[in-house]
Amino acid sequence: MSSSLCGSFCKSNGCKTKIHYHEASYVWTIEDFHFHEVKGEPLLSPVFSSVTNDQVKWCLKLDPNAGETREENQFTRLILYLNEHSSIERNKKIFAEIAIGILNSEGTEIFYKNLSVEKFIHSETHNRFPMRINKKDTRFQLVWNNAVSIRIEVKFSDMDDIAEDYHQCDNNIQVPEYNLPENLASLCENQEFTDVILSVNGKDFSAHKVVLAACSPVFHAMFKHNTKENQLNRIDIEDINEVVVGEMLKYIYTGKCANLETLAVELLAVELLAVADKYDLYQLKMMCAKTLLEGLSVENAASVLALADMHAVKELKNKVIKFIVSKPTEVMSTEGWKSIRSNFELVDEVLCLASGRPVPGPSTLVRSQSWWAAANLGQLVPILLFFSFFFIFQAK
Repeated sequence: MSSSLCGSFCKSNGCKTKIHYHEASYVWTIEDFHFHEVKGEPLLSPVFSSVTNDQVKWCLKLDPNAGETREENQFTRLILYLNEHSSIERNKKIFAEIAIGILNSEGTEIFYKNLSVEKFIHSETHNRFPMRINKKDTRFQLVWNNAVSIRIEVKFSDMDDIAEDYHQCDNNIQVPEYNLPENLASLCENQEFTDVILSVNGKDFSAHKVVLAACSPVFHAMFKHNTKENQLNRIDIEDINEVVVGEMLKYIYTGKCANLETLAVELLAVELLAVADKYDLYQLKMMCAKTLLEGLSVENAASVLALADMHAVKELKNKVIKFIVSKPTEVMSTEGWKSIRSNFELVDEVLCLASGRPVPGPSTLVRSQSWWAAANLGQLVPILLFFSFFFIFQAK
């Protein structure tokens, strides 16, 4: 057979064997691992599964002192389980390729190992794969004394649908991805077909009503009804500067806020949080909250708490309160705390969390009671200590 004929035959006749598999990935972070090591009891991770197959469930087990002898105790044993709650047939075989990475407290990967394909059986005795890690390895010594994160990646298949044969020829057509965010960003940049103006301090931004309405319930209500803005095709914004409005529009058209992500500018995050709250842009609101939380410190904790309360960002508010409770003396000596201590309801929430009492609800009857009135005798000591710190710095 000539080479040209062979090449033509291979292109027009052939098949591929395709194994269908699923992927599950999980990061398990353990704080202060050396305490668990001294305790000597194994640690179990939460159960995790693949997005495409939640019937097969996995679990990690970390045994700090895996061996019985002194030499064996130099190793920490990491075990991957096929979890008993997996809703698959008993004794069914699952084949999995496993990759394990260990990260330090800064998120840097200090260890990675890609393991060969292993067999798991859904039964009581054959459902796990162990791996031993030498604790004397210099790569792990610092990690074990702080926070350790274990990243596990599992590519698995039950091999039931092992092959999918299909004809492969040279007339295959590649279909490009449909990228709506890029198309919208181009539409915004070129200012084509715009039908509304956002006017800010003499600077005009052209936009599209349908895009604004699709992203913001506030804009949707504005353009749905016979408002002045809808009639004039113009929105005058007086309480926000043009830089922040420009960033808001970039987010609306692209779903991203590049300056916030790359620079993590606290002032920009504060101003964008206000505009996100005003126009009900929930995702942007959470992006700003994440930036503020990443920059949280003793000096700005009180002001960030006030912002979270003002703009009703419950997730940020709860985390800031926990931070303040962990460092009460430092935070209460700042100027920021002095500026918010007249907000009694907000201070009351901090004190309630510090004392272990639930935050009072909106009921007038509950609000009228003192937050400490229901505290039992065992709780009075930490409450009084916290109040001591509070009144000392209140006097300053």
